[in-house]
Amino acid sequence: MKIKTAQKVFYKEEISSVENFYSFLDKKKLIVFVPDNFTEKLTKALSKAGAGSIGNYSMCSFRTNGVGTFLPGKKADPFSGIKNKLSFENEVKLEMECDDYDLNHILNSLLKNHPYEEVVYEIYSFTKRAEEPSGFCINLNKRLSYNELIKRLNRKIDCDNVTGKDYFKKIVITETEVTENIINSAKLTGSDCLLLFSKKINKLFKL
Repeated sequence: MKIKTAQKVFYKEEISSVENFYSFLDKKKLIVFVPDNFTEKLTKALSKAGAGSIGNYSMCSFRTNGVGTFLPGKKADPFSGIKNKLSFENEVKLEMECDDYDLNHILNSLLKNHPYEEVVYEIYSFTKRAEEPSGFCINLNKRLSYNELIKRLNRKIDCDNVTGKDYFKKIVITETEVTENIINSAKLTGSDCLLLFSKKINKLFKL
């Protein structure tokens, strides 16, 4: 259902505002400490495995120079330094983002291409807004009952945990497949319900 069509469901004076609805994506950030002269090689390997891709750009990273310290034990096989002696190494803190589903492949590449015997890395989760909207959100001046909403939609709607006693004031409308991510993103808008309109199914989710 396009925005102009959806707005016909509501009277003009009922609508307070209409805004785009965006989903929020779960992402990972890989942070690894690498010797200065190995940074480019590792960046290329991680990029090939799927890290550092942002939109139309690849090999995206953030780098911070610093000094790492380590004391190799008797059984260690250090890349540099001497056993039982505190060593100092010029290192780069390399940060690259990636998708959850690429993470294992990227870590395999990291462990294969990093020169250290013990690779020091960290993984963080963060949330990022999608570049393109997944629908739109309609804010009403007054609450609309479930029965009235269904009547106006004039089409068969599958309902999830909704009763005739429910009222809605803020409604997200999407044509995108409703996943857990879409539902959670809709909840972040403070909406009361999510309406899915697709060729296969029309469904209402209470948020």
